[in-house]
Amino acid sequence: MHEPWYVQLFKNYAHSYEKEPFTQGAVGECDFLEQEFGFDKSLSILDVGCGTGRHAIELTKRGYKVTGIDLSENQLSLARKNAADEALSIPFLQADARNLPFRAAFDAAIMLCEGGFCLMETDEENAAILQSIASALKDEAILIFTTLNGLFPLSQNLNDFYANAKTEEGSTCTSTGFDLYTLRDHNTTTFTDDDGQEHTITSSERYYLPTELRTLLTWLGFTRVEFFGAHLGAFSRKDPLSQTDFEMLVVAKKELSSFTLATLYTQACKAPLSQAYKLIMKTLTLCGKEMQKQLPNSEVSALYPGYLDMSYIAIVPPSLKRRQLKLALVYVHEKGIFELWLAGRNRGIQAHVREELRGRIPSSYVLVEEAKGEDAIVLYTPAQPPDFTDVTLLTAQLCTLMQTMLQDLQPLLS
Repeated sequence: MHEPWYVQLFKNYAHSYEKEPFTQGAVGECDFLEQEFGFDKSLSILDVGCGTGRHAIELTKRGYKVTGIDLSENQLSLARKNAADEALSIPFLQADARNLPFRAAFDAAIMLCEGGFCLMETDEENAAILQSIASALKDEAILIFTTLNGLFPLSQNLNDFYANAKTEEGSTCTSTGFDLYTLRDHNTTTFTDDDGQEHTITSSERYYLPTELRTLLTWLGFTRVEFFGAHLGAFSRKDPLSQTDFEMLVVAKKELSSFTLATLYTQACKAPLSQAYKLIMKTLTLCGKEMQKQLPNSEVSALYPGYLDMSYIAIVPPSLKRRQLKLALVYVHEKGIFELWLAGRNRGIQAHVREELRGRIPSSYVLVEEAKGEDAIVLYTPAQPPDFTDVTLLTAQLCTLMQTMLQDLQPLLS
């Protein structure tokens, strides 16, 4: 049975592969990946065509959760050893990228140094890889991969490029013909395997134009597709793709469309959500009325219903009013919890009071550092999530917490 050229190449080519010059840029490439991930260590990442694990290992060392897959058990065996040498636990699984065993399981996927894509012998197989990855990603996710740039061989000589890239160690490649109709380069690759045996195989690699990939990725649900020049170890958004780039770097994002978001919102607003929302508003309203009774000399704000981000009421006793401060009972919808905030009228007041209280507040409270979108100076989060079964009891508990926070902080602000 005929084995595809990429199977022949990676059958016994792991240690030798790691010596190739094009495998030496993992650290710099992961710097770029982290920026694109927003440094969110909670993301689950799929490394497609992970090879000997260089990107998966580097990202895991930085705190990310990565799963690596590859078709070559030879490559995976060394990846597992490399991870063990670093005392890292990384799932490295033997799998075919054309038919991944995952559905909506990952927040991000990477496929670097081709990683299988463009190595397949038909366009349909290459497309199947992207389709399989899209299925493995959640509704909102990011895919970052490199592939051969179809603009390059239209203006550059491939054999000149291969000759300039040749080193003393590593494989050598010679083009035997580039087909303008199929954008395939037919070439011969000579390499030395891990046992020191030299091999020559005939291969066919598919170059892709940005317009082709944009169409294919959009069809697969990626709403934003960007292209950059792929520079070894130095991926950057500052490098627009050009015809002199042998490889292109693709950043594609799956995002819910405006229509889908509106539809989901309409569905969510039916009975369960509306009832829950009314329950939260009722609790806040009751807390405001009860605090007004308990502290009749204080001002209580009108209920701020918010926009499914946060809703709150605020109490302003005379001691806080003089300082242009307030104590807010805030329901954070995304977290499903109440929080108590000491907040100020503006950023300047917040900054001044924050420094005034630094190192002085009880350990049960958190001093909130200045940041975009942060309105609290001091934060208190109840130990238990709210139980709306008995709203009267919940109201009494929350009012007690507000009274306690006022008693703890007012002496520090006099």
